[in-house]
Amino acid sequence: MYLHIVLMAPHAPIKPELASTLDHAFIRIRQECPGIERFEWVPNLSRSSARYSHALLSVFRSQEALDAYRESDAHQAMLEAITPHIQDIVVLDSVLEESLS
Repeated sequence: MYLHIVLMAPHAPIKPELASTLDHAFIRIRQECPGIERFEWVPNLSRSSARYSHALLSVFRSQEALDAYRESDAHQAMLEAITPHIQDIVVLDSVLEESLS
């Protein structure tokens, strides 16, 4: 399993219409990108990194599945929708040991 987390710092609070757009983008990604075990948009509840208010939390079956997702049209569509709203991101990619999944 392969863990992919993207912490996002928006320019302004996330508006409901962007959340709706992301919901549709995530549905498309799940339909078009094989090898996804988990893929969700979550709020960051940490008080110590409030600037990064949301995260994309995803688990892929393999590095190859993550690479295919990154190159997909569905991923590009999601990036086009969210990039204008995001000031900064932090990405974590790591092997997820079976005992942690």
